[in-house]
Amino acid sequence: MRSLGAVLVMTAVASFMPACHHSNSNNGMDMGVGGGDDFGSDLPDGYVPIPPGDGGIIIKTDGGTFTCYITPCQGKVYECGDCMDNDGDGLVDSMDPDCLGACQNNEAGFFGNIPGQNNAPCKADCYWDQDTGSGNDSCYWDHECDTFEQGPPAATNPEIGCSYDPNTHVGGAPVPSGQKDCAYLLNNQPAACTNFCKPLTPNGCDCFGCCENPYAKGTYVYAGSVNGAGQPTCDATQASLGDPTKCKPCTPVPGCQNTCDHCEICFGGAPLPPDCFGTDMGGQPPSTDMANQPPPQQCPAGEQACGLPGQEPCAPGFYCTTGCCVPIIK
Repeated sequence: MRSLGAVLVMTAVASFMPACHHSNSNNGMDMGVGGGDDFGSDLPDGYVPIPPGDGGIIIKTDGGTFTCYITPCQGKVYECGDCMDNDGDGLVDSMDPDCLGACQNNEAGFFGNIPGQNNAPCKADCYWDQDTGSGNDSCYWDHECDTFEQGPPAATNPEIGCSYDPNTHVGGAPVPSGQKDCAYLLNNQPAACTNFCKPLTPNGCDCFGCCENPYAKGTYVYAGSVNGAGQPTCDATQASLGDPTKCKPCTPVPGCQNTCDHCEICFGGAPLPPDCFGTDMGGQPPSTDMANQPPPQQCPAGEQACGLPGQEPCAPGFYCTTGCCVPIIK
């Protein structure tokens, strides 16, 4: 049994409906076959099913209790969707700013840590799903198109082993005759990419894992940063985000980018500006009582706000990504 920083209160059952497993063709093969529990299999250690229930698990933390729903990604359950505090910091799944979606097998940082997710170094597709290859998302990029990829030293190179080459050919990408891949794909990702990947992309990030540093607007860091030994180095702490040897610089791809607006919760979990909260009656300072006022964070039309104290959890089939309930990949 893994050590839990949050206590599970056994007042709800995790009752599962099997999800449809997403199968991909060549270049979009489902490589994420390890590191995640098959959706619908036995509950992780520490869970006791007590029928009846709605599939929710009540979790007690220092800040109170909230309902968590075990959330799969393409038929697998990973650390950021298993309703457990895997890194022992007292924060569970989407309540942990290091978790950016259910397709992440790592609560201690932004690195996806899913087997097969990065089996094609330099060549990139949608960073926020659980597989390698553009076959299911039609997203095309290559880290060799990024001017920050200058090769060694590894301490400053976002994707170890890649070197900038503006003439890089991105295999399979729909590029018009006479166009260079890098220059074209920077601003022209296929509609299928934006339709599939952009809804999964956290506020402040592009579809390829390059995200704006919330503490230094206008600068960008690569969520999948690793050191020379291949170990993940970037996490949600301000110190890490401000250290270019840990959260390494990158160039965002505007062709598939989810920018973070003023009152949106951004990648990295920086606090919202005070003016997003409104003011209480009598000239009082902005309130933190989320239950008795409209959500301070902005979400796209139709998306439920989530993640702040007093806000309702996302329903089964959704995941709280940077403050908004986003549908999961089935």
